[in-house]
Amino acid sequence: MKNAHKYFTTYDLNLSAVLVSQGFTLEEIEKSGGTKGLFYFKKSDKLLVVIDSYWKNQLQISPQTLFSSLKSIKNRLYSDWK
Repeated sequence: MKNAHKYFTTYDLNLSAVLVSQGFTLEEIEKSGGTKGLFYFKKSDKLLVVIDSYWKNQLQISPQTLFSSLKSIKNRLYSDWK
C-alpha cells in the first residue's frame, strides 16, 4: 500500500474487528498466503486512543456489533477479491 506511514497496520484479527466496530474503516487487507492478512487503518489520534484502550481492556462494545464486524472482515479476508 502506498504511503504506508499514514496507516496503522496489524495482523491482529480481533483488534481489527474492534476497530471496525468502533467506526474505523478497514482500508485494505494485504493477504500474505493462506488465512493471514495485514490490516490497514488510517492513522489518527482517535484510532491510537482506541488501540491503547483495547490493550488496557478498557473498551465496552456491543457483542452483536463486534461479531458482525468480525464476520465482515473474515469474509473479506477469505474471499478471492482484493
